[in-house]
Amino acid sequence: MNTDPLDDLLGAYSKQSTPPPPDRLTSGVWREIELRRSQTFWRRVLPSLDWQEIFSEPRVTVPALALALFIGVLPAVATRSYGQAALARESLHFDVFSSKVPVTTLWTDTLTVRKSP
Repeated sequence: MNTDPLDDLLGAYSKQSTPPPPDRLTSGVWREIELRRSQTFWRRVLPSLDWQEIFSEPRVTVPALALALFIGVLPAVATRSYGQAALARESLHFDVFSSKVPVTTLWTDTLTVRKSP
């Protein structure tokens, strides 16, 4: 049965000795630990919210500003401005003071009283 050439390559690779670690590995690890401990909570949770990193990279800055502009303009475009005055009057119940609202017949009709037999 033919052996897979990938198995032979992986076997040869596993027999190689590991490369030595970098010279200042321990000090670099502790420096990163201290740096991350000094960061705020939100920078640890969402590192993409680091404004200095976003604005230092022009290829990231332009899409970020375009997205912010789109999010800011979208609600204004989505809601039409027609009928806003009427909607405001209705929501504040100013239609009570309007002359266009018909007066109820409760106060304008004369009451007829029937006599009981």
